[in-house]
Parts: sequence; C-alpha cells; structure tokens
Amino acid sequence: MAAFATAEACDSNTALLASGELRALEPIFKIYGQPRSFSGPIVTLKVFEDNVLVRQLLETRGEGRVLVIDGGGSKRCALVGGNLAQSAQNMGWSGIVVNGCIRDVDEINACDIGVRALGSNPLKSNKKAIGEKHAPISIAGTLIRDGEWLYADSDGILISKMELSI
Repeated sequence: MAAFATAEACDSNTALLASGELRALEPIFKIYGQPRSFSGPIVTLKVFEDNVLVRQLLETRGEGRVLVIDGGGSKRCALVGGNLAQSAQNMGWSGIVVNGCIRDVDEINACDIGVRALGSNPLKSNKKAIGEKHAPISIAGTLIRDGEWLYADSDGILISKMELSI
C-alpha cells in the first residue's frame, strides 16, 4: 500500500467530511501490528465476547480487506490473538479493527497486519458462534457499513463511503 496520511485526507476532502461520506472514528484505539498504516474495503462483524465468527472470517481470503469487529466495547476477554492475526496475515487481510480486546500482543506486533483495538486482555473468548456478519455496526461514534472503506495510520482511522484517491 502506498503511504496514506489520514490528516492529509481530511484536509483535502472537506466536502466529504461535511456530507458525512468521510468520517473519523473517535480516538479510542491502540495501535498494534507491524504496519502503522493500512486500508481496504470493510467487512463488518458484530459479536460479544465470542470469536468463532472472527475466526471463520479471518480464515477466508482477505483480498486486502479490513475486518471491523464490533465487540460491544467489552474488555473482559480477547476477540483476536496471535494465531488469528497470523492467519489473517497469511490469508491476505490488510487489517483488523476491534471494538474490544486482543491478546498475544507480542505475537500480533510481529505480524505484517495492521491491528487496532481498545486494549489487551489475556482471557480467551467464548466459543458459541453467536453474532452477525456483514451488518451495519456502530463503533467509536460512527455508523460503519460492510463495503465501505477504512483508512488507518498513526493519526487515526477514517471511514469512507467510497475508495479515496491516495
């Protein structure tokens, strides 16, 4: 991916920001993984303290997409660990954003995939396969739809209704 600056994207797309076609997530996420910036079409997932569907999606071909997981903001367990991050990297996912926690931070930081999460927790999640794939989700003050575009760097995360020119 070519270098992408979210601040520059905001400065040069004021009309898209004003119309709501380009939105910035509230700055609540910590940065993990090797790449400091990543982008791609969004795949949405809504789960709560259960990562079976997370695994199902990340074990499919990513094709440069970004998995955005609404974990309800729970910090009681992790939804993504080192094995899933490695699998996502191997399957060609560009990034993972978790409105919840991750674990195996050192392993994830060694992976060539961008990850954002609220924090880390060593406890594993439930395994009940309860959740909803490809549904609209609301995280960090923003409604996010499957198929929109996500752009992340050290300054923050942007959601766009369309692919932005870099």
